[in-house]
Amino acid sequence: MLTTRHPENSGATLIWLATRRAEAVPALARKLPHYRKYSYLAFEGDEGNNVAKGQWQVLNSPMSLDFNYADNPDRANFKLTPAAALAQLPPVFSERRMMADVTFLASEAMQGRGLGTPELDQAADYIANEFNKAGLKPGGDNNTFFQQWTEDVGAPLGETPLTNVVAVLPGSNPQLAGESLVISAHYDHLGRGWPDVHKGDEGKVHYGADDNASGVAVMLELARQVSKKWKPARSIVFVAFTAEEAGLRGSQHYVHAMSQLPARKAIAVLNLDTVGRLGDGPVTVFGTQSARELIHIIRGAGFVTGIQTQGVNTDLGFSDQKSFYDIGVPGVQFFGSVHSDFHRPGDTIEQVDSAGMVKVAAILKEAAEYLANVPEGLSITLPKSAPQKRTDRARQGRRVSIGTIPDFAYSGNGVRISGTSPDSPAEKAGLKDGDILTGIDGKPIDDLAAYARVLRSLKAGDTITLQYRRGDREHQVKIIAVAR
Repeated sequence: MLTTRHPENSGATLIWLATRRAEAVPALARKLPHYRKYSYLAFEGDEGNNVAKGQWQVLNSPMSLDFNYADNPDRANFKLTPAAALAQLPPVFSERRMMADVTFLASEAMQGRGLGTPELDQAADYIANEFNKAGLKPGGDNNTFFQQWTEDVGAPLGETPLTNVVAVLPGSNPQLAGESLVISAHYDHLGRGWPDVHKGDEGKVHYGADDNASGVAVMLELARQVSKKWKPARSIVFVAFTAEEAGLRGSQHYVHAMSQLPARKAIAVLNLDTVGRLGDGPVTVFGTQSARELIHIIRGAGFVTGIQTQGVNTDLGFSDQKSFYDIGVPGVQFFGSVHSDFHRPGDTIEQVDSAGMVKVAAILKEAAEYLANVPEGLSITLPKSAPQKRTDRARQGRRVSIGTIPDFAYSGNGVRISGTSPDSPAEKAGLKDGDILTGIDGKPIDDLAAYARVLRSLKAGDTITLQYRRGDREHQVKIIAVAR
């Protein structure tokens, strides 16, 4: 393969690729743009699996100087004089604006944005107003930003008015008319504890700053930045889903009811859920297995921005991207970190990492720009199964906990943990960071999905025998599950 700058466009590169494996060319064409920082690459097989990569050493550059410390040991302590950068680029995304969104949505006045409450309606109005100020087009019913319907969400609410907030940045390519990229975040939370409440938290306000005021804030900030600058080939739909906490009902309604830009014709969904506590960790992206190109798109976004990303093939289907999977549309969920305040009153504004939200927004922007403009669709790898009826999708959350914190970066057999919650059964049993859970009551635990299924089958007070591996030794311990 040879590359050179395009003589008439300095921002473009010409590539000449020769191979005896004609079957490998489509895969290489998809992957090579995401490896642009490397000097050499090696691939094998028809799917173009990367087996080697690296960068040549820079030689004879006026921008570099090679010090030979062996010839002059005194120079080993040489330090460059600190110098300020000649210029500072203005930040693309505003921490201040995103924190203003989080502060409004997760304030005391919003009372946790519970389903069927006036406060959730106020949140919908706020989001619609921000979409309008950004210059987006209404994408809801009757040329409004609202997609509205009534649905039985279960006791004690029963029939409840529900509202998605939908906005559109129209596409510019007539050949892609009707196609879209969906960027989403749910805006509802648990109010004072329904439908998921831990023991002892009943009646307390669940503020939902991380889950999911943070996701809404990142979505709104991207909309503000791109609405007047981008002319995407395919339309971009920004949608704030309701009733995610009550069984993904808002996204289920959208995928079946959206007629202007049918969900089945979406290239993908980029879903933001619980992105407000990134800290020093990578931007975690679930569901990269749903299309072959997605892991490369996320890695490419990391290379371009310099932000660490962590693609995770496993997707437990606990957020709105699952509704798109059910109709055969691939996508991912952006995620920050696991913490003990999930679905607890302690999920407050003060805990939100605004600098981390900027990192999430930067990765989202790169992925969205690529997907909104790539001419061809994605190579979907979702299982071919019939879509589920919306009425069958009631959330079946687990009611117990043992206090393990999963390590989502682990892809081997079993479930590796990154720690335990304070005062939890797992901590009291002596489980530690790095332990790999391999079985419960003699039944193997192959992955996170299997582990979640077992936990959902337990009741508070059940005693289980947990098998785990620490280093090269196998252990087991009895643990009593406690109510969440």
